[in-house]
Amino acid sequence: MIEDRRLWIGNLDPRVSEYHLLKLVQKHGTIDKFDLLFHRSGPSAGQPRGYAFVTYSTKVDARKAKDVLNGMVMGHKRMVVRWANSVSKEELVKPKPELIIPALAGAKTEKKVSRQTTIQAIEAKLKMMEHSSVNDFEVNNAPSGSLFTPVIQASATRYRSRGRYDSRPYKRPSNLRR
Repeated sequence: MIEDRRLWIGNLDPRVSEYHLLKLVQKHGTIDKFDLLFHRSGPSAGQPRGYAFVTYSTKVDARKAKDVLNGMVMGHKRMVVRWANSVSKEELVKPKPELIIPALAGAKTEKKVSRQTTIQAIEAKLKMMEHSSVNDFEVNNAPSGSLFTPVIQASATRYRSRGRYDSRPYKRPSNLRR
């Protein structure tokens, strides 16, 4: 039965790649199927969902992997490994719809846009840039309207000069001087 060999691995750190997880689970036996799930839409499209399914060839391999991997820390999270819920053989073998995420594929799959649309998009971007402050485009400056306020350090020359200030950042009261 597939239920005896199929594991659910959850609470995965989002920085853990499919490659690293696959290499880790392969150490504990021969794998028939490996599925790391990704978000299909929304703001997290293309990001891992935080869990995976692994089907081992034998019950012994699956049991050994479950015992070793459950509670193991990977990244900054402790993995949780459980037996996967029962799934029919047809669902496992059924082909999944192809998911095309340009950021993951490394190629753009955009439709050709008209020249006029491209010009309008560039003009809109230029108009937006005209209305934003010049400081937004300088390196190490926070964007305008952000909650970040840069820390301004006191000038060290103030303490080096022999004018109004002494060579120290503070002046000791005269009655405490030696």
